[in-house]
Amino acid sequence: MKITDVRAVQLTRRLERPQRNSRESRGVRTFTFVLVETDAGLTGLGDAYGDQALMPAIVERRLGPMALGLDPCRIDAVWRRLFASRAFWETGGSVLCGISAIEVACWDIRGQAEGVPVATLLGGRRRDWIEAYASDLHWEEPSRMAETAARYVEQGYRCVKTHLGAPGEWDRDVQRVAAMRQAIGPDVGFMIDVNTAFEPEEALAFGRALIPFRPFWYEEPVWPMDAAGHAWLRERLPLKIATGENLYLTQGFEPLWTHKACDYVMPDILRCGGIEQTRRICQAALEHGVIPSPHNFSSGVGLAATLHLMAALPETEWLEFDPTGTAIYEELFIEPLQVERGHVRVPTAPGLGVRLPT
Repeated sequence: MKITDVRAVQLTRRLERPQRNSRESRGVRTFTFVLVETDAGLTGLGDAYGDQALMPAIVERRLGPMALGLDPCRIDAVWRRLFASRAFWETGGSVLCGISAIEVACWDIRGQAEGVPVATLLGGRRRDWIEAYASDLHWEEPSRMAETAARYVEQGYRCVKTHLGAPGEWDRDVQRVAAMRQAIGPDVGFMIDVNTAFEPEEALAFGRALIPFRPFWYEEPVWPMDAAGHAWLRERLPLKIATGENLYLTQGFEPLWTHKACDYVMPDILRCGGIEQTRRICQAALEHGVIPSPHNFSSGVGLAATLHLMAALPETEWLEFDPTGTAIYEELFIEPLQVERGHVRVPTAPGLGVRLPT
């Protein structure tokens, strides 16, 4: 089997209310889907989760021509061709997101060719349902955020996540946290993500303000490359530290292990290099006493890939699930997407179990 074409298709979803975190605010979500076509009539689907203004060109003009003629079932050979065949290496960013998308699509093709789900290719499905947390509670008025958080808990989620950390909004953020904690009660896990907003000293002060509300974890408090800063915070705060969504490749995660920088690590399949890189990162985390909890905030392609990986690696915890209705989720699944009381069922169709609607 040979790859005959690699195409990018962009779809957008306009939002009723902007989604805001400490770094940006957006009123539209854009998704770049990657279709890898073969001479056997099989098509794999990926999701290029990088700079959406650049992804179609990266996929179709830079990476696609390099993949033509390769066997998509020899996934490592395809990955190496895309990543390591040029003198100028790009070890992160949108190019690696494009490589990740094509790698994911190749897993989809291989599963279809062998007639098995991707979880089987990864060693076998060890569980059928993955427990999820509701992500995300974006910045709004405290009362509205509390209302939304309470609704997620009523739907059965035992953990919810919010974004905080805008400059000049600390007092308002504490009001938001207080309102949400009161709404969800004392026993629900409450994850707080600040999207790399702070320098270490600021992150420490903000973290101390969060302690009375008992966060489940404190996510990306400082720059993603600052493993020493994460470790410094971890020594000084009685909070679990989570990070990793903005790191690339197995090598990019090694400073976290060296510095003992986090309690939870969050590699993203669609960013860090694909399914195999994520599997290796999760295995390395476990060897270092860190709990892997893959980051996942894109389309149903990323959701399906993450479900398959977590089904094959039962030591992973907490699927990130977007209940906001602003992602392209359900319409991609071949079988109906099943979500029950905060748990998501792993697809059973061959490959990833997703396809792009016609």
